Amino acid sequence: MDFRCLMTKRGAGLLASLLLPVVLSAPLSAAEEGWIDLAAKADPAQAAAGEWRKVDGEWTTSAVAAARLQLPYTPQGEYDFRVQFTRTSGQHSIALIFPHGTGQATFELDAWGQHLAGLQRIAGEDLRQNGTQTEGCTLENGKTYTAVVEVRHDHVRALLDGKVLATHRSDGSDLSMLPLWRIENTHALGIGSYAAAATFHRIEVRPLGNATQLAAASSNSTPSSSTPMPRPSTTASRPVRPSAPTTTTPAGRGASPGGGKGSVLLVIANTDFFYREYAEPRQELERAGFRVVVGAGRKGACTPHNGSGQTGSGVVQADIALADVDAADYRAIMFSGGWGSSMYQFAFPGEYINRAYNGDRQTKAAANRLINEFIAQDKIVGALCHGVSVLAWARVDGKSPIAGKNVVAPTRDGPAGVYSPGAGRTQPSSRWNEEANGARLSPPQSIGNPRSSIDDVLVDGKIITGEDDIAARQFGVVLARMLSE
Repeated sequence: MDFRCLMTKRGAGLLASLLLPVVLSAPLSAAEEGWIDLAAKADPAQAAAGEWRKVDGEWTTSAVAAARLQLPYTPQGEYDFRVQFTRTSGQHSIALIFPHGTGQATFELDAWGQHLAGLQRIAGEDLRQNGTQTEGCTLENGKTYTAVVEVRHDHVRALLDGKVLATHRSDGSDLSMLPLWRIENTHALGIGSYAAAATFHRIEVRPLGNATQLAAASSNSTPSSSTPMPRPSTTASRPVRPSAPTTTTPAGRGASPGGGKGSVLLVIANTDFFYREYAEPRQELERAGFRVVVGAGRKGACTPHNGSGQTGSGVVQADIALADVDAADYRAIMFSGGWGSSMYQFAFPGEYINRAYNGDRQTKAAANRLINEFIAQDKIVGALCHGVSVLAWARVDGKSPIAGKNVVAPTRDGPAGVYSPGAGRTQPSSRWNEEANGARLSPPQSIGNPRSSIDDVLVDGKIITGEDDIAARQFGVVLARMLSE
């Protein structure tokens, strides 16, 4: 069976590929100028996982989970990374590990058990979500392929047998590693295979421009004086958490220190908030110099949805109860999502099966008061994912503050319940809340990258909404930018 690759990129992703110059990889030749042979220099002692052996100048690995070998080369500046390989058994991915700027990522082929190819991670999203995905990429066992990663100052391009499979414009700051592919040196090159035996026939790098004078490599993780600084610990390659101190202590973390630019009230539910939709906006706001105060119906412990991006329990301590908040103390308010945010839906006419989502009249009234006060003071009011439903069911002068406004909202189901008196139990899309209150909904994934909601954040006046948790970081970036203007 021949290799098949069905190009499915659309819109911006495809356009980016077309705009970049197409330079197909030539057949490997020892006579090609500028290529450095890394296979000859590699050391099995630098293997992070798997049994790596060098046989007749080629490197082989057995079929173990995430076998990976760190290579003795730390690129400086722009470069090309080229690997010729054969998968000899198994049906999972081959990976090229590469650094770019302050980031490090992988180009993977035949990945995720779905025959996908692409780059991961980008802004915390793996290739199934980040827009570099190419479907239908199946490697034939016993067949030899050549994979190339081209790293330039403003973009990365990945090819297989001369065909462009992925392109991403970046300086590297948004790149990060899946934990299973990490190697000790976060600035080095590497190779890997997942549950597949493989032979790597040739492993080469070609530094470009002035980088040829800086190409001395280190096989350990201690960078030289000319090596870029390591990535901050808040990169998305790790489970999401705000910057230190962390929220994994029993009491979690309250208001952030500093905040010379003013304070933002970040509202989460006492039960079932979506952790990522709290943590990533918080990271970006604090990075921009704003103080974040966590509010909830009740002051104290707030518990996230399971598997929503937390480490450990993910319990966060709310700094203040909404009833005690004075809007004059803050520059903006944002409602994080998760089904638990339903507890703040002031005018919602139904009832949820999970009683915690129903909240109480006092809490709903406090949330509605704050929305009115922030709007009256001409301040920013924002919401993310299911949190947008809180704005939908708020009432300002008798109507929803997002009636007639351009907003985004998630396509995911809302919590199960009886959504209107006399109706039966149902579980509509969360978008129903905005539709029922007269909002002008943007189509899903219609902003920026058409293959992902990573940049689906919409601003209409002083109202800012984010589509879902995938857009959480961009929501924080845009909110911080609005506050800085």
